[in-house]
Amino acid sequence: MPESRVPIVHSLLTLFALSSHGLAADGTHDLRPRPADGQMARVEVQLDVGGDVKLADEGKTRTLKMSVSAQLVYDEKWLPVRAGLKNAGLRGVRYYRQAKAAIKIDAGGIEPRLRDARRLIVADEANGQVALFSPTGALTRDELDLVDLPANSLLLDRLLPDRPARVGDHWRHGDVLVGELLGLDAVSQNSLESELKEVAGGRARLELVGRVLGAVAGVATEIEVKAKYRFDMNERRVTGLGLLIKEKRAIGLVNTGLDVVAKLQLALAPADDDGELSEAALARLPLDPRPELLALACESPTKKFHIYHSRDWHLMTDAGDLLALRYLDRGELVAQCNISSLADVEPGKGPTLATFQHDLEQSLGDSFERFAEASDATNSLGHRIYRVVAEGRVSDLPIQWHYYLISDREGHQAVFAFTVESDLVERLGDADEALAGTIEFARSRKSAAPTPAARRPPARSASQPRGGPTATR
Repeated sequence: MPESRVPIVHSLLTLFALSSHGLAADGTHDLRPRPADGQMARVEVQLDVGGDVKLADEGKTRTLKMSVSAQLVYDEKWLPVRAGLKNAGLRGVRYYRQAKAAIKIDAGGIEPRLRDARRLIVADEANGQVALFSPTGALTRDELDLVDLPANSLLLDRLLPDRPARVGDHWRHGDVLVGELLGLDAVSQNSLESELKEVAGGRARLELVGRVLGAVAGVATEIEVKAKYRFDMNERRVTGLGLLIKEKRAIGLVNTGLDVVAKLQLALAPADDDGELSEAALARLPLDPRPELLALACESPTKKFHIYHSRDWHLMTDAGDLLALRYLDRGELVAQCNISSLADVEPGKGPTLATFQHDLEQSLGDSFERFAEASDATNSLGHRIYRVVAEGRVSDLPIQWHYYLISDREGHQAVFAFTVESDLVERLGDADEALAGTIEFARSRKSAAPTPAARRPPARSASQPRGGPTATR
């Protein structure tokens, strides 16, 4: 009869309405996201960090107060997963409308910014790590650290359960995801888990808590995490996150020790494609992580030359006329490189290879034993390169020194001095030659047609040490 059908129809409509907001008949909620290629979002991030940095100073630990305040605003567009690549993951391209930070340590401070020419950034996940790079050219280390913050927006939906959940349900998060979200190279212990706290008004409220033990650049770190995040039932994605991190990190070979508290607020909203991320704008740009785009640009303190180095090289000193870098492989120190410019000479009037060797032997003194290699070559840019490998001992430890004297047609000169223990030479591979080959002298840039992308790319190992969840990398 008609009057008996009304309650049935009403019940079906009610059930449909509840199901459309993720509530199933058994009381569970479907929180699984529905990402789509080409999906756009406006992301706003505020990061504040306070605490202490710890430095090794002549065998003693020195503690300095520090603070960080960083603001990022960017549009992010999902890209298709790279086909045919094993262990390929999520991909996105971003246009940064704002990227700035104020970092204070003791009485000093810096304010890194993202150059206008590097506002376009690709986030590419592969092999359990997310690499950030600009398709328009190499970033500096400061620019990379500025945009490589914890809680990468590309990964937030991975926090959601992979099956329908009830209010009060808990689920654990795997080591790979935790490492990616916190910027860790390795995770040894991980108790992070999320809980569905409430579903109301088309939104789900969730909380995350736990403790993580891991490593960054071969150094142990201990992190306590608390977070609240929300899932929009209509947008089908995480739209907000509040994250609190307490981290204690030991002093490392390339990073300071930390005892800090970091607070991060992230908001995500739908965005329209307004040109910077349109198909036409991206059509001719390289969106895959080529080695030359993953390389980092570094300028000498005197601005006499540039180099481009892999992310396994870490800048330690850029004072006076010296750049000092350390090369890490899987968190272990392999080599150190000191780079300095020499006085200009008249074109074609530089020292001979024999003179260079004689000067090196004199500078090494009693540590010198023999020359293992010596060569004279010219590269594609017209730079003349002397390469000399010397062997010797320091405190009975066998050492190799790899020296490069590089000069251009205008008489500009620079010396690269690599120091490596003899049993680590194989792990260094050709990273020394690759680094030395990227030098670009200041006055030669206008006449040098090839760009860094046209040169032999810097060597890149499987490990890429990262700085972790603060901006003090």
